[in-house]
Amino acid sequence: MALVTGSARGIGRAITERLADDHDCVVHGRRDARAAAEVARAVEARGARALVVTADLADPAQVTALADAVLDRYGRVDTLVANAAATAFRPLVEVTGRHSRLTFATVVDSLVELVHRLAPAMGEGGRLLTISGLDARFAQSGHGLLGGAKAASEALTRSWAVELGPRGVTANAIVPGPVLTDSLETYLDGREDVRTLLVDHTPVGRLCTPSDIAEVAAFLVSPAAAMISGQVITVDGGISAQGGPWGAMRDLW
Repeated sequence: MALVTGSARGIGRAITERLADDHDCVVHGRRDARAAAEVARAVEARGARALVVTADLADPAQVTALADAVLDRYGRVDTLVANAAATAFRPLVEVTGRHSRLTFATVVDSLVELVHRLAPAMGEGGRLLTISGLDARFAQSGHGLLGGAKAASEALTRSWAVELGPRGVTANAIVPGPVLTDSLETYLDGREDVRTLLVDHTPVGRLCTPSDIAEVAAFLVSPAAAMISGQVITVDGGISAQGGPWGAMRDLW
C-alpha cells in the first residue's frame, strides 16, 4: 500500500497513478474530494484499489485522522511519499508567523507525525520518500519559507535513513526542477520569456513533466533501490548543474 500526500493533482497525482501499477493507493487531498476521486478512478483503472482521504495537513488532528484511516483500512504501509506543501509566496521580510506556521505545519510537522505513526507499520522493504525542491538549495523569489521547510524535510530524511535502515526501510528525497504543472503555470503568469529562459537553462532542452518525477519515485520505492538510502536525488534535466536560473529570472520580473 502506498500513501502519497497531495496526490489529487500535479506531481502527487502522477506518482500515485504510477505506483498503482504495483500498489494499492491512498489518494490524499486537502479539500478537493472530486479531484481526489478522479485520481482514485485512475488508480482503479490500473487494477489497484484506492482509498480517498481528505485532510488539511496543517491541522494536527486531521493528520492523525489520515494516519488512522490508512491503518484502519490496510494495517500496514509499504510506501509513504510526502509530497504535499502549502506556503505564502512572498519575500521573507513580509511573511508573518501565520504564514510560517502554515508552511512548516504542512511540510514538516505533518511529515514527522505521519512517520511517527506509520513507520511502525512498515516492514522489511518499506519506503519513505520526500519531495523537496530547488528552492531548498537556491534562493528563489517568494520561496523563502517553502525552501526552508523543504530543506528541513531533506535533513529529516537523512536521519530517518539512519534510524529506519536497520529495519530494512529506506528514506530518500527527490528534488524536482521546474515541472510542467498548474503551479508552475501560476508562477509563470503568462511570462513566455521566463518559460523560454527555463528551457534554455535546461541542458536536455525541455522542462520536466510530472511523469518524469513519477518514474524516479517508482524506482526509489522498488526492490531494485534497496541499497539507495539517505540520498537527495535531483531530477531537473541538468538545470541545477549550472547553478540554477533563479538569478537570471529575477532580472526578468
